[in-house]
Amino acid sequence: MRTWLAVAAVLAVAAAAVVDTLHGGLRDSEASPSPMPTVARRIVPPGVPAGFMGTVFYSDASDDCRLHTLHLAGFRDAPPPKARMCRFSLSPDGQRAAPASSAWSPLGGLVAVPRAHAFHLESTAGQHIRVRGSAPSFKPDGALTFVRDGQLLEWSVDCRPGDRLFTLPGDNATARCVRTVLRTPALRSVAWLTNTRFAGITEAGALVVFDRARRIVRAPTGSPNARVEASPRGTFFTVWSGNRFQGAYDRNGKRIVNFPVPRIRALAWSPSERWAMLATVRGAVYIFRPDTGEARLRRLGLTARDLAWR
Repeated sequence: MRTWLAVAAVLAVAAAAVVDTLHGGLRDSEASPSPMPTVARRIVPPGVPAGFMGTVFYSDASDDCRLHTLHLAGFRDAPPPKARMCRFSLSPDGQRAAPASSAWSPLGGLVAVPRAHAFHLESTAGQHIRVRGSAPSFKPDGALTFVRDGQLLEWSVDCRPGDRLFTLPGDNATARCVRTVLRTPALRSVAWLTNTRFAGITEAGALVVFDRARRIVRAPTGSPNARVEASPRGTFFTVWSGNRFQGAYDRNGKRIVNFPVPRIRALAWSPSERWAMLATVRGAVYIFRPDTGEARLRRLGLTARDLAWR
C-alpha cells in the first residue's frame, strides 16, 4: 500500500498546478546518479539486543564528506547515495540525499528543498515546481505545509464551499485547496509530530507546540536561528541553534533525558526511537540508549559530520 502511495505522490507533482500557489512550472532535470558501493564497517557494541537493525548513513569527515554507511550486527547492507555533503537530509528509503534543510515526505517520492524566499517541491523523477514560501514540512499523512506571509498553510483535501480548488495531474482528479492552519505567530521552522500536532520556532526565536491550532507550549530558546527536527515516529523532537544541539523533548514539550555527550552537532534516532547515534563537534560518534535509567554509551571508531538512520 505504501508503494502505491509513494507512486501517487510522485505522479501528483509530475505537472504544473493551475493556481497561483505554484510558480515556475515543472522542468525536467538530470536523473539521480547511481548509488556508489561502499566498504562495510562492522562494529558490534556489547549487549546489543535483538531488533537493533537498520542502516546508519554518515558524512565521513576524513573522506571529504562523502556519504558512507555503518553496518552493525543485524543491520542491512545498503549502499549510500553517491553524494558529498557535510550536512545532508536523507530520503526515507535511504536512496537519495538533499541539502540539510530539505524536508522529505514520509510517504516517499517528494522532497521540499528551500531556496531564497521559496522552495522547490521535487519528485524522484526529477520534475519540480517552485512554491513561494518557507519552512516546508510534511505531516505524517504526507500533506505538505509551509509558511507564507506569516501564516502556516497546508495543501489540503479538506476544502470548504467557496475555496479555490486545484487539481494535480496523476492524482485521480482530487480537488485540493490551500488551507490556513495557523495565522499567528509567524514561524521559521516546523516539525510535525502527529497529523494535528507540531513543534515550531517563531520568528522571535520561541519554541512552541500547537495541537489543532491551540498552543500548548511556549518557551524561549535564546537563539533567533533555532530550528526543530522530529524523530521518525514523532515521539520526540530536537531543538538546534545552527549546528549546536540545544535539547530533546517529547511531543508534549517536556525535556527528556540529557545526552551525556557535550557539544553534539548531529543526532540520528533509530527507526524504533529506542536508540540514538550522536556525533560531536570534533566528529566523534557514539551510540546511546536514552530511555533507560543507566547511561549506555559506546564510542565508535569513526568520525562523522552528519548522521541519518534508516
